Amino acid sequence: MVVPAPPWPSAGAFPVRDGRSQTQLTIAGEARDVELFVPARRDEHPPMVLLLHGTNGSGGQVIDESGAERVAEAQGVVLVAPVARWRDGQYPDFDHPRAEETYWETGPSHDPAQNHDLALVAQSLEAATQAFHPDPSRVFLAGHSNGAFFALVVATVFRERFAAMALNAGGVVRCPTTASCHFRGRGTSCHALRALPGWCPCAGPPLPVAVTAVAGWTLPTLLVHGTDDPLISVQYACDLADDLTRAGHPVRMSLRQGEGHVLAETFFRDAWAFFQGSRRAAPAALVDTPTAR
Repeated sequence: MVVPAPPWPSAGAFPVRDGRSQTQLTIAGEARDVELFVPARRDEHPPMVLLLHGTNGSGGQVIDESGAERVAEAQGVVLVAPVARWRDGQYPDFDHPRAEETYWETGPSHDPAQNHDLALVAQSLEAATQAFHPDPSRVFLAGHSNGAFFALVVATVFRERFAAMALNAGGVVRCPTTASCHFRGRGTSCHALRALPGWCPCAGPPLPVAVTAVAGWTLPTLLVHGTDDPLISVQYACDLADDLTRAGHPVRMSLRQGEGHVLAETFFRDAWAFFQGSRRAAPAALVDTPTAR
């Protein structure tokens, strides 16, 4: 898949220095923040993780709360955590009906030439490649909450770039909004949860994006979700697991019994353990095919 260049100049480079730093890239004339962590001890071509924060979060916050820096330091992993924009009320979406918050642009456009957040991701990947020379077979994607929804879009648009992804408290939404479904329960599997009362009968189009089957491409995915999440129902994670499985993507589900909408400090540790088994093969011709329903 060839991603078109945005019709505006994107500029900026990442500093080549060890440790934690915050830098900026310019997208469509707007300065955008990116948090970086670069371990002092790393391979010539280190693994790299693009890490996406949740609503009203930041790159530094998602690195801290997920326990990412400690693992990255020990394992020689470069962390790239871009920051979303404040939305001034003009851009509500299925996850933010009020819109006056900081969150990722999950739609309506998934074209990096129109979606400034996807353009930020593209420029972040390019700047990181130039600065840190990551192993292209070991570039991974992780996101929490709204960042998990956006990660699903990123994985779809830039699918040739990632070897695996890990999503915490995300999923795919077939209700009008995330708040339309309040299902919560206790169960060791999605099958067990579906047997409980209160499962929501939503049947709309999948948001933020439909999972498609692509010949020659699979994306191993770890889904982590609290079964008592009051903000983003665990049902959405189970629905995404079904969609990914139908499309041929390997899925591991981690249901955290009785937990709410939290990003555990063990999330990145668990994600990294999952990533260890994945390498991205050299790109081949990729053709979208409809997913069986």
